[in-house]
Amino acid sequence: MSSPRRKIPSFSLYGEQSAAYLQTDALHIESIQARSRKYLWKIETHRHTLLSQLVFVTQGRVTVHLDDRRFEFEGGAAIIIPAGTVHSFHFSPQTQGHVLTVDLERLLTTAGPSHQATFQGLFSSARAVDLREEEVLKQRAAHLIQALEVEFKQADSVFMPICSWLACCALSVLAYGTLGDQAVENLGGTALASLRRFRALIEARYLEHWSTQRFAEELGISETSLNRLCRRLAGCTAFELIQQRVALEARRKLVYSTNSVRGIAAELGFKDAAYFCRFFRRRSGTSPQDFRRQHGVG
Repeated sequence: MSSPRRKIPSFSLYGEQSAAYLQTDALHIESIQARSRKYLWKIETHRHTLLSQLVFVTQGRVTVHLDDRRFEFEGGAAIIIPAGTVHSFHFSPQTQGHVLTVDLERLLTTAGPSHQATFQGLFSSARAVDLREEEVLKQRAAHLIQALEVEFKQADSVFMPICSWLACCALSVLAYGTLGDQAVENLGGTALASLRRFRALIEARYLEHWSTQRFAEELGISETSLNRLCRRLAGCTAFELIQQRVALEARRKLVYSTNSVRGIAAELGFKDAAYFCRFFRRRSGTSPQDFRRQHGVG
């Protein structure tokens, strides 16, 4: 019999279930110290189901886990956390910076169609960007984020779009600074909307192991067009994007679940555990059992 699965907590803000603060606005901002001090500088493993985050560190030491990856920084860093990413932090007590939490879909309506690609590109994957050698970028973003915090604390902020505008400005600066001008410009509006629809459909159906052709039919385009779209905007085929999502969930379950490998294979829709092990080795370069041992899961 398999061991019971450990549930990964899901919060709006860490330690809070309510998202009432997002009912009147698309964002929340606070200093790193405001919440981390209360939890003795350690934010345990959790996720935000619908909300994305930017953790902007201006000074101090931070260790962050994003799904199965670990990063350490001393000094400036921009940590990008798309909705659904499993993450945790350990800050040094002198760490300075801010945590910006956004309802990305609502914020996109503020940005307008011509700039939506910028934010989609920034939050396309979880990553941690070292800003120690990017002093100008760090200072530009810090100035906007500090202004955003000041406006957010104003009594009339919920009735005005200033906070959303400032958030869009700060995220745009970071997007162009970390992705590069050409990468952002290559994300066309209509094409990007199609890619978003495909990613959303993957999220809803990846456990059912749909074929690429079935995804294309559901989207109302040809399989060839879907692959062309993915190669242009994501740098890989549609099949590869689907496989990446299955592999990501496999890594999450192997690290954060005590279920057996066979049980995890069944949860992920694999009828045969041996096939799941072959799939995982192709994607990760190691067996599920060795992957668990590497991450301290016995």
